[in-house]
Amino acid sequence: MAQTVSVLELGSEAHSIAEIERELRQLRRRASAAAIESAGSPARATVLNVIVHAMRRSHAERAARTIADLSERHPSRAVILLRGEGPAGDDFRLTCYERANGAGQVRYEQIVVWSRTSSAHQLRSIVIPLLVPDVPVFLWWTGAPLLGTLVFRELVELAGRLVVDSADFARPEEALPQLSSYFEGDETTALTDLNWARLTPWRELLAQFFDVPEWRPFLFSVTGVRIGFAVDMDGREIHPSQALLLLGWMAARLSWGSRELLAPSEAGGALFRISRSDREAVWIRLRPRFFRGSENGNVTGVRILADANGRHAEFVVKRDEAGGSHADMQVLLDGEPAMRRRVFLPVPAVGELLAEELSILRSDLVYEDALATLCALT
Repeated sequence: MAQTVSVLELGSEAHSIAEIERELRQLRRRASAAAIESAGSPARATVLNVIVHAMRRSHAERAARTIADLSERHPSRAVILLRGEGPAGDDFRLTCYERANGAGQVRYEQIVVWSRTSSAHQLRSIVIPLLVPDVPVFLWWTGAPLLGTLVFRELVELAGRLVVDSADFARPEEALPQLSSYFEGDETTALTDLNWARLTPWRELLAQFFDVPEWRPFLFSVTGVRIGFAVDMDGREIHPSQALLLLGWMAARLSWGSRELLAPSEAGGALFRISRSDREAVWIRLRPRFFRGSENGNVTGVRILADANGRHAEFVVKRDEAGGSHADMQVLLDGEPAMRRRVFLPVPAVGELLAEELSILRSDLVYEDALATLCALT
């Protein structure tokens, strides 16, 4: 059985920045010559830089493959920083790799920096000359960001946009508010979270309930919200980041705040009592559930309870189990069904999420508001 080759090991090894550039120039010349010989088009220019910071090889592998797969849409140069690995006795080593699609029109350049150094200044000095000038720089920080460290600060200063995935945070209830506080008032670096992007279909479905004029009054008289999120059978891997972000979004859009109670509930869940803008209470329950076919932390269902004009309403979205891409939407008025339908509820792959984020250079103000509100609540 053939052994799978690591994408991090592809290409040529170099011992200096100059060698890297020389090797890439030679690769481009060969590609251009091949294109001319076959009457094809020359390769498209790189349109962005992506710096990847990884402390785990698995994270670096996933990031490298994801960016490479997006090369047709986003021709890029990826600089993969894999810290804590490399030849014994060396602070760092470099490998470079370039590939084209079948038509030879789109190229992807990958440079892997295998680094054992803990020096933030040295890492920065390695990365800067590897970046293609005059194109946007994205920093994809895999795992929880090392906020407050010099390495984090030095790398963030190089980027116009920071990409994180809070699904990888060990303690999102602590890390998300810290992330919000760190970037408060920062107008130079836009912040995005792939886990927030996973919630886009959920946010769209929940908003659709209140597009119906007769149900809109319930939006401003919510009394409770229940959010379920997936856990493994043992209940040991608790990742409530999506549930927390969804709560932050609802609270920000509806001007909820002034948390009055925060209590643990159901092995990893939580029970909040917060206030609406009219100071009436809203009870929020985050509930872990064993859910077949779903990644840990993914939202599995939402139930919104509200009372308005003497009537009680429940607005429910519940995902299919066993990895389905559909959900049931239902509205109950005074316990009686008022609407029920099946809807498409996709689970986007990491590549789809990243492709969307690489198309956006500006800040996501809705996400930042949700994060800031969550910070105030927790």
